[in-house]
Amino acid sequence: MTPGPLLAAADLVWPADCAGCARPGTACCVPCGRALRAGARSALPDGTPVRACAAHDGPARQLLLAVKERGRAELRGRLAGALVPALDDLLPHGPVDLVPVPARRASRRARGGDLVADLAARTAALARRRGRDVAVVRSLRVVRRVVDQTDLDAPGRRANLAGAFAVRGPAPGRPVVVLDDVVTTTATAAEAVRALRAGGAPVLGVLAVTLA
Repeated sequence: MTPGPLLAAADLVWPADCAGCARPGTACCVPCGRALRAGARSALPDGTPVRACAAHDGPARQLLLAVKERGRAELRGRLAGALVPALDDLLPHGPVDLVPVPARRASRRARGGDLVADLAARTAALARRRGRDVAVVRSLRVVRRVVDQTDLDAPGRRANLAGAFAVRGPAPGRPVVVLDDVVTTTATAAEAVRALRAGGAPVLGVLAVTLA
Protein backbone atom coordinates (compact mmCIF):
# COMPACT_ATOMS: atom_id res chain seq x y z
CA MET A 1 0.00 0.00 0.00
CA THR A 2 1.32 3.47 -0.91
CA PRO A 3 1.45 6.35 1.59
CA GLY A 4 -1.55 8.02 -0.05
CA PRO A 5 -4.18 5.40 0.91
CA LEU A 6 -2.68 5.13 4.39
CA LEU A 7 -3.03 8.87 4.89
CA ALA A 8 -6.54 8.86 3.52
CA ALA A 9 -7.57 6.05 5.89
CA ALA A 10 -5.99 7.84 8.84
CA ASP A 11 -7.90 11.00 8.02
CA LEU A 12 -11.19 9.16 8.45
CA VAL A 13 -10.25 8.35 12.03
CA TRP A 14 -8.35 11.53 12.94
CA PRO A 15 -9.71 14.43 10.82
CA ALA A 16 -6.87 16.56 9.48
CA ASP A 17 -6.62 20.31 9.38
CA CYS A 18 -7.93 22.00 6.26
CA ALA A 19 -5.23 21.83 3.61
CA GLY A 20 -6.26 25.24 2.31
CA CYS A 21 -6.25 27.31 5.50
CA ALA A 22 -5.30 24.96 8.39
CA ARG A 23 -8.74 25.17 10.00
CA PRO A 24 -8.93 22.16 12.35
CA GLY A 25 -11.26 19.21 11.99
CA THR A 26 -11.79 19.02 8.23
CA ALA A 27 -9.63 18.18 5.23
CA CYS A 28 -11.16 21.03 3.21
CA CYS A 29 -13.39 23.63 4.84
CA VAL A 30 -16.40 25.19 3.09
CA PRO A 31 -14.72 28.54 2.23
CA CYS A 32 -11.67 26.78 0.77
CA GLY A 33 -13.95 24.46 -1.17
CA ARG A 34 -15.63 27.50 -2.70
CA ALA A 35 -12.24 29.03 -3.52
CA LEU A 36 -11.32 25.86 -5.38
CA ARG A 37 -14.35 26.37 -7.65
CA ALA A 38 -13.81 30.07 -8.37
CA GLY A 39 -12.85 29.35 -11.98
CA ALA A 40 -10.00 30.72 -14.09
CA ARG A 41 -9.64 31.24 -17.84
CA SER A 42 -6.77 31.77 -20.23
CA ALA A 43 -5.47 30.53 -23.57
CA LEU A 44 -2.32 29.02 -25.03
CA PRO A 45 -0.25 31.18 -27.41
CA ASP A 46 -2.01 29.52 -30.36
CA GLY A 47 -5.43 30.47 -28.95
CA THR A 48 -6.39 27.07 -27.52
CA PRO A 49 -8.68 27.81 -24.54
CA VAL A 50 -7.58 26.91 -21.02
CA ARG A 51 -9.96 26.44 -18.10
CA ALA A 52 -9.07 25.74 -14.48
CA CYS A 53 -10.87 25.25 -11.19
CA ALA A 54 -9.16 28.35 -9.79
CA ALA A 55 -6.14 30.60 -10.02
CA HIS A 56 -2.88 29.20 -8.66
CA ASP A 57 -2.91 31.15 -5.41
CA GLY A 58 -4.56 31.18 -2.00
CA PRO A 59 -6.46 28.12 -0.79
CA ALA A 60 -6.68 26.50 -4.24
CA ARG A 61 -2.91 26.49 -4.56
CA GLN A 62 -2.51 25.10 -1.05
CA LEU A 63 -5.02 22.32 -1.71
CA LEU A 64 -3.24 21.26 -4.89
CA LEU A 65 0.18 21.35 -3.20
CA ALA A 66 -1.19 19.28 -0.33
CA VAL A 67 -2.09 16.56 -2.82
CA LYS A 68 1.09 16.85 -4.93
CA GLU A 69 3.72 17.39 -2.27
CA ARG A 70 2.26 16.32 1.07
CA GLY A 71 0.46 13.10 0.21
CA ARG A 72 -3.05 14.31 1.07
CA ALA A 73 -4.71 11.66 -1.11
CA GLU A 74 -8.09 12.19 0.54
CA LEU A 75 -8.33 15.49 -1.35
CA ARG A 76 -8.06 13.97 -4.84
CA GLY A 77 -11.82 13.48 -5.01
CA ARG A 78 -12.30 17.11 -4.02
CA LEU A 79 -10.06 18.26 -6.88
CA ALA A 80 -11.90 16.02 -9.34
CA GLY A 81 -15.23 17.39 -8.13
CA ALA A 82 -14.03 20.90 -8.93
CA LEU A 83 -12.73 19.84 -12.35
CA VAL A 84 -16.19 18.77 -13.53
CA PRO A 85 -17.71 22.28 -13.62
CA ALA A 86 -14.47 23.61 -15.13
CA LEU A 87 -14.85 21.01 -17.89
CA ASP A 88 -18.47 22.09 -18.41
CA ASP A 89 -17.28 25.69 -18.75
CA LEU A 90 -14.75 24.66 -21.37
CA LEU A 91 -17.01 22.27 -23.28
CA PRO A 92 -20.64 22.47 -22.12
CA HIS A 93 -22.09 19.65 -24.23
CA GLY A 94 -21.25 16.52 -26.14
CA PRO A 95 -18.81 13.65 -25.74
CA VAL A 96 -15.21 14.31 -24.80
CA ASP A 97 -12.02 12.33 -24.18
CA LEU A 98 -9.76 13.53 -21.39
CA VAL A 99 -6.09 13.01 -22.21
CA PRO A 100 -3.85 13.36 -19.13
CA VAL A 101 -0.41 14.87 -19.54
CA PRO A 102 2.05 11.99 -19.00
CA ALA A 103 4.09 12.02 -15.81
CA ARG A 104 7.82 11.54 -15.63
CA ARG A 105 8.95 8.33 -13.92
CA ALA A 106 10.51 10.31 -11.07
CA SER A 107 7.21 12.10 -10.43
CA ARG A 108 5.29 8.83 -10.34
CA ARG A 109 7.73 7.43 -7.79
CA ALA A 110 7.59 10.55 -5.61
CA ARG A 111 3.78 10.71 -5.60
CA GLY A 112 2.95 7.04 -5.44
CA GLY A 113 1.55 6.90 -8.97
CA ASP A 114 0.38 9.14 -11.80
CA LEU A 115 -1.57 11.96 -10.13
CA VAL A 116 -2.88 13.55 -13.34
CA ALA A 117 -4.10 10.22 -14.73
CA ASP A 118 -5.86 9.54 -11.43
CA LEU A 119 -7.53 12.96 -11.50
CA ALA A 120 -8.64 12.31 -15.08
CA ALA A 121 -10.22 8.99 -14.12
CA ARG A 122 -12.00 10.52 -11.12
CA THR A 123 -13.22 13.51 -13.13
CA ALA A 124 -14.56 11.33 -15.94
CA ALA A 125 -16.36 9.07 -13.46
CA LEU A 126 -18.03 12.03 -11.73
CA ALA A 127 -19.02 13.57 -15.07
CA ARG A 128 -20.56 10.29 -16.24
CA ARG A 129 -22.66 10.13 -13.07
CA ARG A 130 -24.09 13.49 -14.12
CA GLY A 131 -24.97 12.19 -17.56
CA ARG A 132 -21.99 13.34 -19.63
CA ASP A 133 -20.18 11.06 -22.08
CA VAL A 134 -16.63 11.49 -20.79
CA ALA A 135 -13.82 8.96 -21.17
CA VAL A 136 -10.11 8.91 -20.39
CA VAL A 137 -7.67 8.07 -23.18
CA ARG A 138 -4.01 7.93 -22.19
CA SER A 139 -2.82 8.82 -25.67
CA LEU A 140 0.37 10.67 -24.79
CA ARG A 141 3.78 9.25 -23.97
CA VAL A 142 7.15 10.79 -23.17
CA VAL A 143 9.57 10.05 -26.02
CA ARG A 144 12.72 11.71 -24.76
CA ARG A 145 14.32 12.64 -21.48
CA VAL A 146 13.16 15.86 -19.80
CA VAL A 147 14.45 17.43 -16.62
CA ASP A 148 12.55 18.73 -13.60
CA GLN A 149 11.12 22.14 -14.51
CA THR A 150 10.88 23.70 -11.06
CA ASP A 151 13.83 26.06 -11.53
CA LEU A 152 13.41 26.72 -15.26
CA ASP A 153 12.05 29.97 -16.67
CA ALA A 154 9.47 30.04 -19.45
CA PRO A 155 11.95 29.76 -22.37
CA GLY A 156 13.78 26.99 -20.50
CA ARG A 157 10.58 25.05 -20.01
CA ARG A 158 9.66 25.35 -23.67
CA ALA A 159 13.10 24.12 -24.72
CA ASN A 160 12.96 21.31 -22.18
CA LEU A 161 9.65 20.04 -23.49
CA ALA A 162 9.96 20.70 -27.21
CA GLY A 163 9.21 17.42 -28.99
CA ALA A 164 9.02 15.52 -25.70
CA PHE A 165 5.54 14.00 -26.24
CA ALA A 166 4.07 11.80 -28.93
CA VAL A 167 0.80 10.00 -29.50
CA ARG A 168 0.60 6.40 -28.30
CA GLY A 169 -1.48 4.25 -30.65
CA PRO A 170 -4.38 5.63 -32.70
CA ALA A 171 -5.25 9.24 -31.93
CA PRO A 172 -8.67 9.80 -30.32
CA GLY A 173 -11.34 10.58 -32.87
CA ARG A 174 -13.69 12.32 -30.46
CA PRO A 175 -13.22 15.87 -29.11
CA VAL A 176 -10.18 15.94 -26.84
CA VAL A 177 -9.38 17.98 -23.74
CA VAL A 178 -5.85 17.85 -22.32
CA LEU A 179 -5.76 17.56 -18.53
CA ASP A 180 -2.92 18.70 -16.27
CA ASP A 181 -2.71 19.58 -12.59
CA VAL A 182 -1.43 23.14 -13.03
CA VAL A 183 -0.78 25.42 -16.00
CA THR A 184 1.97 27.97 -15.37
CA THR A 185 4.09 28.96 -18.38
CA THR A 186 1.83 26.86 -20.70
CA ALA A 187 4.90 24.97 -22.00
CA THR A 188 3.64 21.53 -20.94
CA ALA A 189 0.10 22.10 -22.13
CA ALA A 190 1.27 23.50 -25.46
CA GLU A 191 3.53 20.50 -26.08
CA ALA A 192 0.70 18.10 -25.25
CA VAL A 193 -1.65 19.91 -27.63
CA ARG A 194 1.01 19.97 -30.37
CA ALA A 195 1.68 16.26 -30.10
CA LEU A 196 -2.00 15.31 -30.13
CA ARG A 197 -2.82 17.52 -33.10
CA ALA A 198 0.23 16.19 -34.95
CA GLY A 199 -1.24 12.74 -34.45
CA GLY A 200 -4.62 13.83 -35.80
CA ALA A 201 -6.57 14.34 -32.55
CA PRO A 202 -9.20 17.13 -32.48
CA VAL A 203 -8.01 19.03 -29.38
CA LEU A 204 -10.55 21.61 -28.17
CA GLY A 205 -8.91 22.85 -24.99
CA VAL A 206 -6.89 22.37 -21.84
CA LEU A 207 -8.22 21.70 -18.35
CA ALA A 208 -6.29 22.10 -15.09
CA VAL A 209 -6.83 22.32 -11.36
CA THR A 210 -5.08 25.68 -11.10
CA LEU A 211 -3.93 28.33 -13.54
CA ALA A 212 -0.99 30.65 -12.82
